Amino acid sequence: MINDIKVAFAFLTRIPIKHKEEISIQRSAVWFPLVGFVIGISSGLIFIGLNELIPAAPAAAVTLIFWILVTGGFHQDGLADTFDGLVGGWNPEDRLRILKDSRHGTYGVLSIVLQLIIQFALLSTLKSQIALLALVTAHTLGRLVPIYFMLTPAAPSHEGMGATYVRTVKKIHVLFATLLTFSILAPFIGLHLLVIGAIVGIVSLFFLLYVRKKIGGVVGDVLGASEQIAESFILLYFVIISTNNLWLTWLI
Repeated sequence: MINDIKVAFAFLTRIPIKHKEEISIQRSAVWFPLVGFVIGISSGLIFIGLNELIPAAPAAAVTLIFWILVTGGFHQDGLADTFDGLVGGWNPEDRLRILKDSRHGTYGVLSIVLQLIIQFALLSTLKSQIALLALVTAHTLGRLVPIYFMLTPAAPSHEGMGATYVRTVKKIHVLFATLLTFSILAPFIGLHLLVIGAIVGIVSLFFLLYVRKKIGGVVGDVLGASEQIAESFILLYFVIISTNNLWLTWLI
């Protein structure tokens, strides 16, 4: 188990972690939410600390930079490649060809820029304590979404690490990752987790249907894109409920 956790951190972050050469893709995937939790709580504490010294806007900017550096922009890269292919291609074959190209085009660059603007705008409006909860939830639950996407068949004739994950991860691994996510987040946000989970589930389902319509299945870049989309909607949820004072009393 310890080696699987190390592999998960080594895969999703730039943290130099040594692990055994023997790697189990499906076993390491179930620990992705734990990686997200560590990134989320670290980012939240940084935002709180900075917000004591500087206004929320620059604190949010530095926090964004922190988690991008920690992850190496891993999921943002998937977001960019996905929208280059899905929006830029004219047919499934053309879209898959674009997805295999590591270079970013106009739609890919725009997706990253817009994503950063959205996340910065949302985070900078939150009070410190709520921002901590928002970041913990976004990074933890956000990394559960790609694991569900792995249950969907890979795109036709597509090879790569993402396709390998899709072919090896089973329902039992997804169930374990879900239980892990809920056990981590429930003490922090309580019943809000059910509402957020429903929202993220609906949004992710529509995105998955869109992807399958465009390319016929899932590829590795789509997994990253699904995580990024989930993150933004989770942050949006926290902004909405905090702006309209919809928190439970114990969370105020």
